[in-house]
This record gives sequence, C-alpha cells and structure tokens, in this order.
Amino acid sequence: MPVNFAGVDLTGKGIELAPAGSSSDLALATYETGQNVSVSTSIDGEGALAHVAPAISHTAMQGSKVEMFGGQLFDKIIVIPRLKALGFVLSATQFSIEVWNTFRNVDQILTAIAINGSGGLTLADPFGEPLLYAALGSRIYQATVPVAGAAQINQDVVFTFASGILGTDCQVTGARIVLFSVSPDWAEGMVESISFLTDVMKAYSDNEQRRALRQLPRRAMHYRASTLNARDAAGMESLVWGWQNQPYGVPWWPDATPLTASISAGATVIPCVTADRQFAPGGLMCIRTDEFTFEALSILSVGPSSVTVTSPTQFNWTAGPGTLVMPVFLARLPHAVTIERLSSSIDQLEVEFIGEPQQIAPAPAIVLTQYKGIDVLEIMPNWEADLKRTYARSMLTIDPKIGPDEVIDKGGSAIVTQEFPWWLDGHANITTFRAFVLKRFGQMNPFWIPTWDQDLVLAADVGATDLSIKIKSEFYSRFFFPSTARRDLAFLPASGGGNAYHRITAAVDNGDGTETLTLDSTTGKAFPAATTQISFLTLARLASDDVEIKWSTSDHAEAVLSLQEVPRELP
Repeated sequence: MPVNFAGVDLTGKGIELAPAGSSSDLALATYETGQNVSVSTSIDGEGALAHVAPAISHTAMQGSKVEMFGGQLFDKIIVIPRLKALGFVLSATQFSIEVWNTFRNVDQILTAIAINGSGGLTLADPFGEPLLYAALGSRIYQATVPVAGAAQINQDVVFTFASGILGTDCQVTGARIVLFSVSPDWAEGMVESISFLTDVMKAYSDNEQRRALRQLPRRAMHYRASTLNARDAAGMESLVWGWQNQPYGVPWWPDATPLTASISAGATVIPCVTADRQFAPGGLMCIRTDEFTFEALSILSVGPSSVTVTSPTQFNWTAGPGTLVMPVFLARLPHAVTIERLSSSIDQLEVEFIGEPQQIAPAPAIVLTQYKGIDVLEIMPNWEADLKRTYARSMLTIDPKIGPDEVIDKGGSAIVTQEFPWWLDGHANITTFRAFVLKRFGQMNPFWIPTWDQDLVLAADVGATDLSIKIKSEFYSRFFFPSTARRDLAFLPASGGGNAYHRITAAVDNGDGTETLTLDSTTGKAFPAATTQISFLTLARLASDDVEIKWSTSDHAEAVLSLQEVPRELP
C-alpha cells in the first residue's frame, strides 16, 4: 500500500555528501520560475548556480496536408493506359482507354478529343463533347487500330479539359504486319531452315578454334504457294505487289493444329494443342479458315491446351479441322519473286521466306547421354540411301620437279566427313531434333556419334566384368590404335538399348587371327558376340551452320546433317 513521507526543506543549508563521495560542497542556490539557469565555475573549481537573462524564442510553423497511402492518385486526370505498345499488328486490334477524374471535390469538363500522328486509329465516342466528368467519375472509350494503314503506328490520343490540366493523353505505337495467308502446296513439301553463324579458325595442324557469332539462329521457310481460283490468285498477287518491301507474318504451317473449342468475339484464350508447337510468349499466332478469313494476335502466355493472347479476338470462330491455329514468324521475300501463271485463275509461287533476326521462339530442352562430359547422339541414321564417308588429310607436297618429292602430313590423321540422314516421325521427334540442333550452335559445339558400322567384329562374348575384349584381326593394333581418334568404342546391342561406351588403353595382335583390346573399365553388362555391334565412337561437329528440316506432311519430316570429325579435340 502507498505511504506518504514528509519532505525536508534544505533551502539555505549546506549539503554534505557521505565521506565516500568525491563531490565538493555545493554553494547556495535558488530557483526562480521563468529564468534560465547556468552553472558558473570559480577559480577554485567550485561550481555555483547563477541567474542568466531569460531567453524566449519561437518559430512560425505552417501546417501542410500529407496524404496517406494512395493519396497521390487524387486531384488529377488519369488516362489508362498512358502508353499502349501494340507490337506487331496483323489484324484489327481493339483496346480500352479509361479517363478518370480523381478530383474529390471538383468537376471537370472534357471539351475535345484529338487523335494525332499516323496509323489509322479510331476512337468510339458515345458520350460527345462537352462532357461533364463529376468528381471521382470515369468513362471508358474503345480504340480500334485497323488492319490496313501505314506500316508504322505512332499516334497520340489527347483528351482536352476546360481547366487546362496536362498529361491527359495516350500514346499508341506499333508496326503493322501483313499475314501471308496463302496455303502451301503440300505435294511439294516444305523446307524449314535453321542458320547459325560460326567463325572457324584452323591451325596448321588442323586444330580448330571456333567462335559462335549468333546467339539466336535465323529462321527461313521455303514452300510452293498455290491458288486454284481467280479470287485467291488475285489475292496472292496483291500480297506480293503491296507488301514485298515489308516483313510478312508467315504462318508456320507444319505446326498447324485445329481449334479444339468454339470461341466468340472478345475471347482472349484460344483452345488448341500446344505440345511440340512453336508457340512462345511474346510471339505471334493466327487463326485461319481460308486466304481471306483469318485473325492474327500477339501471345501473352502458353498453356498445355490453350494460348492466351494480349488482345481479344474480333470474330467468332468455330472449332473443327477447318479452323487452324498456327504460330506466326516474321519473314521477308527476296527482292525478286516469280509467280507462275498456269491459267487465268491458277497461280504458283515458290516462296523463300527469310526470317527476321532475333525472333522469339521456344527453346526446347533435351537431355542426352554423355560420355566424358560430351553429348552422345544415339539415334540411328536412316539407311534409305547410301551413306558416304570422306577421308581427307591435310598434306603438304614439296616437289622440286627434278628429284625426289616430300609429303608432309600436317595433321597426323584423316579428317572424316559424312552425311547423317535422320527420319523424323511425329512432332515429338521433330522437337527433339530441333533441340539437338539448337544446342550445337551451328558448328560450335562438338558431340560424340557412333559410325553405326560394324567396325570391330567380336571373336568372343564379352562378360560384365571383363576388362578386355577379343576381336577378329583387322590390323587394328597396327593402323587404328596409334591414332587417339579411333580408341573410343560404342557397344551397340541388337535390341537397341543399353549402349556402352569405353576407351581402349592397349591393343595387341595375338598372331592367331585375333587381337586383344584392353578397356579403361569393365563393360558393366554382358555383350554376346552374335548380337552386338561395335562401332568407333567419333567426336564430330556440324560441318555447316545451316540445317534444313524437309517436311513431307505436318507430322513427318527428314533431315540430313553434314558432320565433320574434330579428332584434335578428344577429351
């Protein structure tokens, strides 16, 4: 419980500290209300409290209103959006513009709407001017950019208010693209090209230094466009006549897929199969039924069964095989094209579309078997045609013409080039092939590939724990083993699975028609002589920066890779 203690008035009396203290006696002090007090120090070090003149100071402060969170939105006119970047416009595009009076206590009067610049933009204005915008009121206008018009879109929509407030406009930019909507003649197939650029510098000894000069490949497409009636023929000639100097939006016909569900105008989700198709966020796509009925849109995102676009569709679309959804790439025609007139209504055009640089495309992932840290291409070639292999040595011949000549082998071993035909059945396999090619960066990145020949013939079965194999004599120890380029082997079972890769560390000719080859490790599984093919595993790169995929249908294609060994780069 609280206790009250009586106070003691020590005014006028000396104050002495306990003996253990170190302070001096304090001189007499008084306190007066309204006076400032300071301490004065005498010569002997004793302090005393002294009176000073009263100091009175004040400052005039003006208050200000500080908004809480969100307060910066108010007392202005806000136009949403201020900047509208349309990207590439391939068909009529619509978008909304909202004008919002955020003054909390002041009405605003809209007196005029002006559209400056070029591009053909129109604005639906159902309200008219002058128009009263009540405090905190807003209205939404619908803007439309037509498919026809100047190639470059750069327009400013200005909303003028009687109060003269600034910043009430919407800047619209974009580039108009024409869709080359003529269908291909699939009887002739289509050829897709992927082109990198590599600087290959060769030394005297055939050693190479390579530098990739392109981060993204150039794309191209070659096919025959055919028309079978007078309207389609005239439409194709019109497309060439009016837009040949500009990039076209080219539907990627091999990736065409049907619309899986009907959609109405205003839809932003396009239902279709997207697996192994080249739809990519930031890219382009189109919906098409014929040469004159189509709609092209920009892609916002790609899902497993639909594509979401950045602006709503303008038309209704019915699902079915007649309504195709396709990725679109930007490409140009060469400076001269020839249209072949077969009759008054039948035209043919061999189109060679050259893709615009730095285009967005999906980068499919691929996981390959690796040997000594380098990818192994394990897909068998297509043996439909003869496979050819060329052996070339860098040799220098010194011939004085009057005596013995001298031949110098600069590299020490042959450089082998070969063609690798690849049959591609289905979009999944084509995606795998494209991923492999993209990972090569043209001639830049090497990989392992078996020769797919029966280079060595087993004389005995190979056990899972064997460290050596016995082959039928073929002069391997004499000619092949001295070169490091022929010391890596691929064990290929006839069943087609469970390949093994090993390096030969020693070779001995037994003199009885067999040779014994020592391996760097055990095989890990049994390889019967009767059902095992042993091929040399060679380190190679693409011999060209250009790769072509020849489509016969939208689900079947083939490709021929030109390969060159790089034996000086063996790990």
